[in-house]
Amino acid sequence: MKILKTYNYSLFIYIASCICLGACSEKDIPVPDEPENKPVLQQEEALRIEVPKQKDGSHNQFIVKKAKLREDGDTMFVNFCMEYDQQKKSTRWTAFRWDMDNIYDSKCGRYGTYLSDPDVPKQYRVGSGYFQGYSRGHMLASEDRQCSASANKQTFFMTNMHPQFERFNGYDSQGDYVWLNAEKLMRSLYHNWNVNDNAQDTIYVVKGGTIDKQEHILGYTSNNNSSKIIVPRYFYMAILYRHANLKTGENWKAIALWIPHTEGDTTSGTNIARQYAISIDELEEKTNIDFFHNLPDYIENNVENSYSLNDWNWK
Repeated sequence: MKILKTYNYSLFIYIASCICLGACSEKDIPVPDEPENKPVLQQEEALRIEVPKQKDGSHNQFIVKKAKLREDGDTMFVNFCMEYDQQKKSTRWTAFRWDMDNIYDSKCGRYGTYLSDPDVPKQYRVGSGYFQGYSRGHMLASEDRQCSASANKQTFFMTNMHPQFERFNGYDSQGDYVWLNAEKLMRSLYHNWNVNDNAQDTIYVVKGGTIDKQEHILGYTSNNNSSKIIVPRYFYMAILYRHANLKTGENWKAIALWIPHTEGDTTSGTNIARQYAISIDELEEKTNIDFFHNLPDYIENNVENSYSLNDWNWK
C-alpha cells in the first residue's frame, strides 16, 4: 500500500505540472538576460599569446577585430584585440602580432577615418571629437597595418586611441617625438627580418596607456564637458619575440618600455631603450596587468623576469 500511495502522489504531481505548463503561454516563461559580452573564456582569441589576462568585471569588454589579410582575397585574420573599460570609456590595452603575412605592404596608406567603435554599446562609445586639446594617439599604428585597406581602416576606431600630447605623438620643426620614435624602433624589428631565414618569426605586442591607478592618470579631457576621458600619465609597450627555424630551434625574448607622457621629448633610436626599457615583470607590477600569461610557465617565467638590450641590438 505504501508503494501505491507514493505512485499515486507522483502521478498527481506529474498531472498538475502538465496542466500548469499547458496554461502558461511561451511569453510568460521567464528568459534569463543575455550577457552583453560573452565571458572571455568562451572566445578562442583570448588564448592568443599576445592577449593579457582579462580583468574581472562585466564592464570590461573584450573586443576582437578581424580583417582581410589581403584586400583582393578572402582570407581573414585577427587584426588586434582590446580590453575596453566601458565605465572609463578607455581601452586598457591593445594586443596584436607581427608575422610574415601581416607585415606585407600593400601601399594602402592611411585608409581610415576616426570613428566610434560599433562593437561598443552606444552609451559607452567615444566619438572622434572627444579628445579636445590632445591628438588621437594610435596604439596599433596605421603604419603597422598596411597589409590591406580593411585592416588599416580598423586602426582608426577610437577604441584604438588614447589622448596624447601632439609633441609626444607626432613631429614638428623641433623633430620627431618620443612615442613616434618608439614606434619606429619597434617597427625596425620586423623591417630587419630575412624572409628566407625567419619564416617562423613572430612578434607579440601589447600597447596601452595607464587608466587604473590614480597616480598614473595625468588628467581628463572631454567632448564639450559631456564625458570625462582619461589622459594617461604613462604609455607602455610589452614586446615578446619568437624566433624559430629548423637550424636554430625556438628562442624567446621579451622587453617592455615605460614612457612618461610629457611634451617635447625627442628621445629616439636605441636611446629610447636605454632610457625607458624595463622587464615585463616590472611592467606587470606597475600596471597590474598579467602579460603573456598564455605562454607555458617555463617560457613565461624565463623571459619576463629580466631583459638584455644586447638581445635586441639596442645597447
